Amino acid sequence: MIPLPVDAHLNYGPMRMSLYTLAPGLTVMSEVFRDDLQGVYSRSQDTILIDRSMTYTRKRCTLVHELVHRMYQDEGHEREHRCRLMTARLLISPTEYALAERIYEGERFQMAEELNVTPEVIDDYREYLHDSGMLL
Repeated sequence: MIPLPVDAHLNYGPMRMSLYTLAPGLTVMSEVFRDDLQGVYSRSQDTILIDRSMTYTRKRCTLVHELVHRMYQDEGHEREHRCRLMTARLLISPTEYALAERIYEGERFQMAEELNVTPEVIDDYREYLHDSGMLL
């Protein structure tokens, strides 16, 4: 797995602040989007835009998602499926996922809350487990 310039397990604020030092060429900005867009990466400007109206958990997941696009030098929403699965793998520890799965009997909203991710990231992680043969 390709490493991010920052620890994906940090909360949104500390993650964003550490990018100033760890990825000085990258600009991360917030604005309010009018549609359902949550974030976008511009390779030509080395800039990530995050929708400021989201929860910190959703911002955290979106920032990691856009950092994955940056790692691969994607433009916009290129290779979205690969990016979603990689984001889930970076955000979720296999051990913590297995424990949350047992505690919450697979209920994705409770698991997402416990793991500080969105329910969509839980879905993507389950798809990764299924595709890799770890979840039958």
